[in-house]
Amino acid sequence: MAVKDADKLVTTSAKNQSQNIALLIIALFLVAIYFLKEFYIQREPAQITSVSSAEQTVLEVEDSAGTSKVYTFSKEASLKDVISKTEKTPLNPPLSKGEKGGLNYSDKVKTGSKITISKDGSAQIGLMSGEKHLIFSIPLNINKATAQDFEALPGIGPKLGERIIEKREKLGGFKTIDDLKKVKGIGEKKFEKIKGMISVE
Repeated sequence: MAVKDADKLVTTSAKNQSQNIALLIIALFLVAIYFLKEFYIQREPAQITSVSSAEQTVLEVEDSAGTSKVYTFSKEASLKDVISKTEKTPLNPPLSKGEKGGLNYSDKVKTGSKITISKDGSAQIGLMSGEKHLIFSIPLNINKATAQDFEALPGIGPKLGERIIEKREKLGGFKTIDDLKKVKGIGEKKFEKIKGMISVE
């Protein structure tokens, strides 16, 4: 009787062991599929939904707390509109006082501008980076862009960016985007790649 019970226990143990091995193999198989899917199967690249600068005003605002964000407005916005939307607390003095920091709150701001607001309510208007211009499909103004901004354009590195600045200063500004072809290193092929990403205003 004891021998039969022992045989039964051995058989049960063997079955359990076989089941455990089978479950382990299945688990390893599933893990292998997961890693193949995650690391070896090429995914479709994420698409960035661009904002048409012709339809909306796209601005970067660094508020008085030092937080920088990009905002969109359905129409050409004034400085007052921008500050009213981005500042959580009323400025002192209030916006209705008019000019602060050489700017008037009724001044219109253009797509691609970067507005920096100080704690005292004064504001400065500059430009968004070249990289952000491309992300939001805003043509880069080649008469205002920095050498670093130009590097955001395909095929333009630091040295070529500096040459563009030098040529711009020598010409007294670019009158058309075609003037960019006067820069050594920008031929017809390279110009064709970037002409839809730039402007002179």
